[in-house]
Amino acid sequence: MSDMLRLTDDAIRLALTPVADVRAPEGLAQEIRTAIDASPQRRRGLFGWAPSRRTGLIFRLIVVGLLVLGAVAAILVVGSHRHTTFPPTTSTYRGGPERAGIMPGPGPVGTPGIEWQESANGPIGSWSPAVLDGAAYVGDQRGFVTAFDEATGAQRWQVNVVASVNSGVSVSDGLVVVGDDAGILHALDTTDGHSVWTYRAARSIHSTAAVVEGVAYFGDLDGYLYAVEMTTGDLRWPAAVQTAGPISRTIAVADGIIYAGSGGTTGSEGGTLGAYDAESGEELWRKPLQPGNTSTSVVADGRVFVSGGLDIGGATPHALNAFDAKTGQPAWDQPFTAPTGKIVFAGAVGDGLVFVEGTDGMLYLVDETTGSTAGSPIPIGSTQSPGAGLVGDVLYVTSDDRMIHAIDVASRSEIWSFLLDSSPGAPAVVDGRILVTTSIGGVISIARSTLATSSIPAP
Repeated sequence: MSDMLRLTDDAIRLALTPVADVRAPEGLAQEIRTAIDASPQRRRGLFGWAPSRRTGLIFRLIVVGLLVLGAVAAILVVGSHRHTTFPPTTSTYRGGPERAGIMPGPGPVGTPGIEWQESANGPIGSWSPAVLDGAAYVGDQRGFVTAFDEATGAQRWQVNVVASVNSGVSVSDGLVVVGDDAGILHALDTTDGHSVWTYRAARSIHSTAAVVEGVAYFGDLDGYLYAVEMTTGDLRWPAAVQTAGPISRTIAVADGIIYAGSGGTTGSEGGTLGAYDAESGEELWRKPLQPGNTSTSVVADGRVFVSGGLDIGGATPHALNAFDAKTGQPAWDQPFTAPTGKIVFAGAVGDGLVFVEGTDGMLYLVDETTGSTAGSPIPIGSTQSPGAGLVGDVLYVTSDDRMIHAIDVASRSEIWSFLLDSSPGAPAVVDGRILVTTSIGGVISIARSTLATSSIPAP
């Protein structure tokens, strides 16, 4: 090798540097190839060929890429099999099919006030409006379903479904889904309210449909459980599933399991919580509750919460139960009961707490894992149905004394309370406003005070 073409690190670096103004001495490239070909790393392979370093690197990158793609595909397949995490929403009662009361928010800023107030055609139960894509949907007891503009309250459309509506509204896949007292589940187009399909159940539907992955799940007062395809209105299962008794409250769906409480209005009718496979309708487990009706099931963090003994009196304290969502085994050493023994509901579950509303006018904070109280109860006024929405560290609670309360969870203190002209249902908290329906058929949006009037004075 000549002195001018001595193979050194500097010479190699110079030859491989991609700078237009520098050219390697003529013949250097051949000197490099000769030196590399003689090294052990360049011995020929089994078929007389061995890849260069660059080719080997490309092969390695291809192999790594294929392994990564395979891992991602495996994750997607596993993740798509029955286990779904639902984001907070206002498109159904209690913020999602799990009914945990988690809302997307934000809530009103500063002092709240009425942004707009409109009326439906009749009284409305304790369900929240379903709010999606700038519209708020409600059903009333005179049999009308109405769509309001979320920001202004202007009526977009109104449809008479004839029979009284005593269930909440759910919105998904471009359809408004709601059941009525004639036992018909209606699917209405979100744009103008025209009927897309109907499904007839055995009896009145008081259970707000839980729409999950294109299927609407609901129950009726004959105790049947249904799974109806959103695209066709056809029953997904071979037949409706008979449960232990009438389903008068809303069911919950989470991780491929339906949770349906059943019971009656007398002490002789036992309450029951049943878990059913969402794909087949097969019963997975069943647990007895107190006699009477059961509350809406609430699912969070692998547990399902439900109250028994609704709609009946008696000296026995009413209990809130917690079960393992998969096995049905009790999750607490004993159910939670209020010191007064009054009816209690799980209004929302979040940050390790169950926010329990009582007909005794108190809000109890209960440890989600143990069932023990976590601090002193907060007075909120009596409620006959759970009405709460959790946004971050703020809980918005409605009560039968015509009030909406904003509670700071960290300090366990009330931020503000707001008076309405009648009892509000559960809140939908989204886009800086709280939307509620009222017992006399009102639909109200509460936003920050710079946009609105003050609270309605007491008569």
